Amino acid sequence: MELLPTAKKAICTSRSFGELQTELEPIHEAVANFASSCAAKLRQQKTCAKTIMVFIHTNSFKPNDPQYARNIVYKLPVATNSSIELIKYALALLDLIYQEGFRYKKAGVIVSEIVPETRVQCSLFDGVDRVKQDALMHAMDEINARFGSNAVKIATLGTGARWKLRQEKLSPCYTTRWSDIIKIKV
Repeated sequence: MELLPTAKKAICTSRSFGELQTELEPIHEAVANFASSCAAKLRQQKTCAKTIMVFIHTNSFKPNDPQYARNIVYKLPVATNSSIELIKYALALLDLIYQEGFRYKKAGVIVSEIVPETRVQCSLFDGVDRVKQDALMHAMDEINARFGSNAVKIATLGTGARWKLRQEKLSPCYTTRWSDIIKIKV
């Protein structure tokens, strides 16, 4: 007897930045990436989210720096798993809570009130062409599955050079990365 994995009730994607961020642009890029990641996870488990939350905060371990932490929650008009829609809402929410003059350490996106794709309640006033958007997301997922993660991505995701976590001291992954396999000479 094989048990199917249960769908998650909430999905969070967040990271600490490689260096403290003082400008909105790299935080925008990071939040767009987090929203896209949440959307991909929703599509993978064939679900949609009704609620999105965006949060940002400074480094609480630096008490001499001015501190700021804020989150904002928004109930979506129609449950979705579209990267395009979740990115649009996440960036709009970020713009509402971002304050200049702080050095931000972390940001994240949480989607919740998750429902199966087959049980999404439609709206008469929905201006989004759901069939086209679903087809686009499916095509994007297929290309990324075939050619590797982020082979095709939404332009808002950018290059991520300034906000990504530095990973220069990673432990070797002997079982998952070919370049880390131990070489023995006989």
